[in-house]
Amino acid sequence: MSGRRILLLGHPVEHSLSPAFQQAAFDSIGLPVRYEAIDVPPADLARVVAELRADPMIMGANVTVPHKEKIAPLLDSMTDDAIQIGAVNTITRAGSRLVGRNTDIAGFRAALDGLLDGRRTPRHALVLGAGGAAKAAIAALISAGIAQLSIANRHLARAERLVAELRKSAPHLTVRAAPWHEGLLVEEAQVAGLVVHATTLGLRDGALALPAAAFRAGQFVLDVVYTPGETALVHSARAAGAEAADGGEMLLLQGAAAFSLWTGRPAPLAVMREAFNKATQTSRP
Repeated sequence: MSGRRILLLGHPVEHSLSPAFQQAAFDSIGLPVRYEAIDVPPADLARVVAELRADPMIMGANVTVPHKEKIAPLLDSMTDDAIQIGAVNTITRAGSRLVGRNTDIAGFRAALDGLLDGRRTPRHALVLGAGGAAKAAIAALISAGIAQLSIANRHLARAERLVAELRKSAPHLTVRAAPWHEGLLVEEAQVAGLVVHATTLGLRDGALALPAAAFRAGQFVLDVVYTPGETALVHSARAAGAEAADGGEMLLLQGAAAFSLWTGRPAPLAVMREAFNKATQTSRP
């Protein structure tokens, strides 16, 4: 059984720390499983999913950008959480069938709870982005009791479509689409008690989705992007007096939830955290 594998499907994937902490988890409990990152250009996604389905030695997969939404129609079924947000970050196998799941919601909620540290969820949040990560964050925010939500996306029509969906699925929520314009975003952020960044900006080049003027003391900021050290957004928010966290904890906790789905065992979270921290230090620029 030494040939069993779990795949990470994304484009690009070389920056991911998931292989480090997932492999440490499998090794720590003596499971002969190899966690393998596979760079999959969008044009190759259907072929790779078909190969995954045909190989019973592949136990499942993680899915990361840009495939979380595009992969859904290629799978045999999806769980309610994945259907709810239309995005998949974890695949499990049921015989020859592939099941799409989403553990980002649980990962985001746990990261948010850690940032708030027992304090009440702010009533008003600004979410930057309208893709799979943003949808997972919004689902978690709704479960946490958010009352008012502004969604900004570089393509306004995409934010407006998400707003229309939310008005049907969460009619109690006051929700609006915000144009991606620096001055307007600063105004939106200044009145929001919580700012969530859920785009790929800053993942590779340190680009800042919001200027420093958007942040203030008494505000919470959660960046789903993770880079070694701290992201430019987190650095800017903290400098302005806000309490901020990057996506490291979310990455770790969604990975732990996925590990349990693949194995049916509790995730060795302490082992995973130690490996994550070690990999973080190794990959610092």
